[in-house]
Amino acid sequence: MKSQFVTLTPEELLSIAPDVRNKYRDAVTPERVSTEPVASAHIVEIGADEVAAVNQLSCSGATLEPGATIVPDPYETYLKHIPHGEHPAEFTVARDSNAIRSIIALIDNKEQIECIVDPGSQIVAMSEEVCLGLNLLFDPTIQLNMQSANGEVDRSLGLIRNVPFRIGEIVLYLQAHVIRNAAYDILLGRPFDVLTQSVVKNFADENQTITILCPNTGETVTIPTILSGVANRIF
Repeated sequence: MKSQFVTLTPEELLSIAPDVRNKYRDAVTPERVSTEPVASAHIVEIGADEVAAVNQLSCSGATLEPGATIVPDPYETYLKHIPHGEHPAEFTVARDSNAIRSIIALIDNKEQIECIVDPGSQIVAMSEEVCLGLNLLFDPTIQLNMQSANGEVDRSLGLIRNVPFRIGEIVLYLQAHVIRNAAYDILLGRPFDVLTQSVVKNFADENQTITILCPNTGETVTIPTILSGVANRIF
């Protein structure tokens, strides 16, 4: 009777069993071990009470409501995350304020008046003082409810129709609302921009130019603006 057991040498076993040969090779083959430090994180679980205390932020002295959205200042966030020993990059940032700009216009062929350029205004406005000084007639039946920054509502005095504004060689005819106790002489709002298709160009040195188009002649002119309050009104 033949024996049920067959004796094989290791060489014979490896030659006839590929899987065994591969595992044996992996076991005896040396591997390179990395000497670089392994990054680790220390995670601490915080209770709900502690999270509530951390999130109790305030705005202007008042505690924010739960779920309030906070938008961090990007530059402050950048400074907080600069690696130790590195210096922050230099950024060009905006000033906290810049002066309002004005242009000079000859009104009703009588006086040159400083006009503040304000594209955020829906109207062209003129102070009562300027209106009376130039002896301009206005329609008192057309009045606007003007709301000031403090919430008070005042009514305009009336509307001056087709007031000639000469800027350089261009003559514009604007509708101006008369305002009592105005903090300006004349305010050129959106009607001025739309009529002249104005193009405003600002410069880093705070200078500004406005290019306007005469709707009647097609003539174009570029006007340098001035700081508001520099020009004196002549009567």
